[in-house]
Amino acid sequence: MEYNVYRIETHLGMQDPLMPPGPRFHNAIYVETAQNGGGRIIQVTGVIADAGGMYFEEKYGERPEGSDDFHRKHFLGQIQSERYMEVVQLMRSVPAPPRQRVFDARVMGHVPCKPDGSKYEPGEMVPPYMKCTEWTLGLAIPALQKSGLLNSTRT
Repeated sequence: MEYNVYRIETHLGMQDPLMPPGPRFHNAIYVETAQNGGGRIIQVTGVIADAGGMYFEEKYGERPEGSDDFHRKHFLGQIQSERYMEVVQLMRSVPAPPRQRVFDARVMGHVPCKPDGSKYEPGEMVPPYMKCTEWTLGLAIPALQKSGLLNSTRT
């Protein structure tokens, strides 16, 4: 048996003012495991200003299209049902985004920081923020595609 795998986008409760302008959506991987469209959500969640950064999460989810927050679903491919836990282990091994912001009382706002919470020195390169979208598109999906676990053609 095969499970369909998708990238899903859901509306955010609030846009992050420190990210580039334009609408952003929460991105996650969705594995449809039930006949009714229900399945498993694989994602990173949390806050990049927290000391631990974001964290990996795998949980049950109803059919994505049934959610008020649903925006879009993108078919990625299929996996063999018996290999689902291998997919979870692979995704868990993809590092979640670390801490990337710290509150600076001098400017009364959040500023970029290194994962240990120290601020960047003047002239030091500050990487762009990595959140759920960057993790999903830039790290998780490529790892899944490279693993050989995902068959990217519909049967």
